[in-house]
Amino acid sequence: MKVCTTAEEYIDLLEHNKFDIILSDHQLPNFDSLQALQVRNQKHSGTPFILITGAISEELAIAILQQGADDYILKDRLQRLPTAIKTVIKRYTEAEEKKSIEKSLAILTERLQLASKASLDIIWDYDLKTKAIYCSEAVERITGHSSNENLSLSFLKTFIHPEDMDAVEASFNQMLFQKANRWRKIFRAIRSDGEIVYMNSNALVLRNERNRAYRVVGVMQDVTELRRLQHEMVEKEVKKQKQLADVTIQAQEKERSEISKELHDNVNQLLATAKIMIDTARSVPEIHDLCLQKSQEVILSAIKEIRHISHAMMPPSFEKQQFDELVKDLVDTLRLSGQLELLVQLPSRDVLLSMPAFLKLSFYRIIQEQLANILKYAKANSVFINLIQSEGHLILTIQDDGIGFNLSRPSDGIGLKNIESRSELLHGFSKIITAPGKGCTITVQVPFEEEAVI
Repeated sequence: MKVCTTAEEYIDLLEHNKFDIILSDHQLPNFDSLQALQVRNQKHSGTPFILITGAISEELAIAILQQGADDYILKDRLQRLPTAIKTVIKRYTEAEEKKSIEKSLAILTERLQLASKASLDIIWDYDLKTKAIYCSEAVERITGHSSNENLSLSFLKTFIHPEDMDAVEASFNQMLFQKANRWRKIFRAIRSDGEIVYMNSNALVLRNERNRAYRVVGVMQDVTELRRLQHEMVEKEVKKQKQLADVTIQAQEKERSEISKELHDNVNQLLATAKIMIDTARSVPEIHDLCLQKSQEVILSAIKEIRHISHAMMPPSFEKQQFDELVKDLVDTLRLSGQLELLVQLPSRDVLLSMPAFLKLSFYRIIQEQLANILKYAKANSVFINLIQSEGHLILTIQDDGIGFNLSRPSDGIGLKNIESRSELLHGFSKIITAPGKGCTITVQVPFEEEAVI
């Protein structure tokens, strides 16, 4: 508590201290309560002010109260002072709290208004008692309908698609009946220009102490573009699966055709020759032994051809031989023809051992397929095969220095399609870089996480 008797002391104390209340006598030397009140009003209006005096006129008391004093106490009634102090301080405290709450509410309101304006989604508020609906300004941008702050239920009749109205109402009523606290529904809406858009509504349900809903607040998003993209993705996936199926069927038909050709042109002719030799041995005794010998040689050749065809069709066994050994055997076989110079670079044995069998088989078939394409069409002198592991992927590159080709021209061949389909089945992709006279480079990249080999 501080006591002062002059104006200078009073002003200095108020400048350098914060007080809970000011108690002022009415008459001081060269300074009175009206002057003290004016000083308080100018710079310290948040401090309560009570006048204590011996006797003042009613007019002066009214004037002092009108100028901002909170109360006045006559000196012969000082027993009322504690109660007056408590009452005044309580009133100021409540006023400060109210002011703080109002300031916080103003800040929150401003934030909500700014968020509502900035949001691309519709913020809505449905009062179940008054049936009033509030929608943010985004409703006008998305639907073309007016964004009046208070809309009626009839607005829904012009907004929600008629074919979806029953389903929306049923879902909403079910949420209320089941006492859920969340509601979500996707429905069609009709813009003012007649265009149909898809809306996704997510809402929070507010309930009273009896668990009865009285308010629903939510957000509506325009998901038309998202649904279109999802539909396109589904169509692309279906188309891709169809292409994969087509390529698989073509590959099977090609394989059957080649087997048929091999059987007809080689095995069938050899067996036909053997039959002729056997028939001749029966009809011409003089050369019986010679014909049987020739027929035996031809039959052995047919058996050899059948084994060759079977071996080409059978997938390599990665249990008996390692991946690098099988690739080496394939490359060595092609080197014997003298048509190609081949260079192979593979990752470490640990990486190869950690590859699952289906991945080894796929890469082996891709190498086999592309080398066959190069021999048939590329007129190349050299081929470089490179398989590396990099950042969770296996990357296979097959590069030749052949005549190349024009990628933009349609092709009836399925060799490259086979490679593409195998890559996609492994959740990877293939890329071809080529041009007439520029050779060809095929890159296949698939996801791969190396596993520890025990």
